[in-house]
Amino acid sequence: DTDLMTFNISVHRSWWREHGPGCVRRVLPPSAHGMMDDYTYVSVTGCIVDFQYLEVIHSAIQILLSLVGFVYACYVISIFMEEEDTCKYC
Repeated sequence: DTDLMTFNISVHRSWWREHGPGCVRRVLPPSAHGMMDDYTYVSVTGCIVDFQYLEVIHSAIQILLSLVGFVYACYVISIFMEEEDTCKYC
């Protein structure tokens, strides 16, 4: 029940929910009985793609880039290891 995982900067909402492609964001005035720091007053309409799909695509791209970076790092390490094995003056 704490906001530790979000570093107290969100109310467990996705950034993509309000900033997706084609989304129109409107801030509605808070009601009299509502809290002023509550984000339920944001209305989002007209999104081309649902934010859940955008988050999945975003995560997949990050995993793909991590995999490519890991493979490239292994390749660079193998190149340096081969250079150490060959001695010009031995």
